[in-house]
Amino acid sequence: MDQPTPDLTLQLPRDTYYQLVHTLCASLPPPVTDTPEDLARRDNAAIAQVASLLPANADEANLAVQYVATSAQAMLSLRLARDYATADHAFFLKFSALAVGMMRQARSARSLLLRVQAARQKREADNGAADKAAWTEHCAIGLMADALGRTQPAAMAEPPPPPPPLPIDETTPQPDPAAEADQYALIYPHRAALIRSLGGLPASCDFGPPSTGLVHAIVTGTSPTLRALDSPAEARVLAEA
Repeated sequence: MDQPTPDLTLQLPRDTYYQLVHTLCASLPPPVTDTPEDLARRDNAAIAQVASLLPANADEANLAVQYVATSAQAMLSLRLARDYATADHAFFLKFSALAVGMMRQARSARSLLLRVQAARQKREADNGAADKAAWTEHCAIGLMADALGRTQPAAMAEPPPPPPPLPIDETTPQPDPAAEADQYALIYPHRAALIRSLGGLPASCDFGPPSTGLVHAIVTGTSPTLRALDSPAEARVLAEA
């Protein structure tokens, strides 16, 4: 029996962070010592820095990784400049200039990240623009996946009203509420976070409400995707929206 094709809207964020974190760790300076414990501490510190920048999509995560990596290289260059301060003046000047250049690149990456995040937050404040952006991203994923010989399940910007329930056919696979809740949270993270924080739909719902079953799955779900919406960072985003 053929295995079901995974929904790329659920798989791609995990793959993106997998690729980014390995790229980041490979670009970092060596840890304090070569012990496994110090290597883990270095990697954990870098991950914490990226997470503190609150990236909400692949583009923002990429910029956050660039900032953390270039900042780390700038600090390494400063340390090397100090080491050569009295031993070799030419190397001292070389590493000092390299540190300044890397700091400039780090600040540039951070500034660009802040501008990208501000544009996203402005877009998310407009439900129409947010829905259009989500649909455009979904189409881009589908077209590129198709070019690689994969398939991407079709979706709509807003689901139509559900049809009357039909008798359950035991031989037909039933929808997975947990997977549907994860997919909704990835496409509409602001809405899903609001639904979880309220324990249901808001009293004055200004967007197309999901089905009752999907609302329940979003509120009660315990997947990493849904739990991430309960973080203090997400709460700040909701408060500022």
